[in-house]
Amino acid sequence: MLRPGVTVKSVYGLDIPLAGKTGTSQNYADAWFAVFNPGLVMVSRAGASTAAIHFNNGSYGSGSALALPLVTLTLKKVVQDKSLNDKFIASFPDLPPELERSLDCPDFREKNLFDIFIDIFEPDKSTYDKKGEIIEKKIRSFLRKIFKNKKE
Repeated sequence: MLRPGVTVKSVYGLDIPLAGKTGTSQNYADAWFAVFNPGLVMVSRAGASTAAIHFNNGSYGSGSALALPLVTLTLKKVVQDKSLNDKFIASFPDLPPELERSLDCPDFREKNLFDIFIDIFEPDKSTYDKKGEIIEKKIRSFLRKIFKNKKE
């Protein structure tokens, strides 16, 4: 499944400055998508009034499958109408220099089985103080890494 930002641009052809978030809750009974830019906030919710009515999985019942198309198709109409476009579609201002680095953080990725296997072979780690002296030394044997000794 495509990520929402990719879907908005590649599937629906909407290339305007946006920030958004999809969501799904209640066992795929509620799906939502919220999007904004400096001139507009739009939220869509698709779902039933009872959680007993729901999809079985996220392929059809997720925020990106149900609510995102509603918002995106509406935004396409806004973009096509010059008066609405001028009124609601605005660019985000540039970040001040002191805040630019605050968004520069590493990507997070869940470890898969291969990553866990590779971790077994990582070298032992030591913690050093400012003088370069060892504060804590972690020496773990291959078997301890596999069976994760509870003392560590």
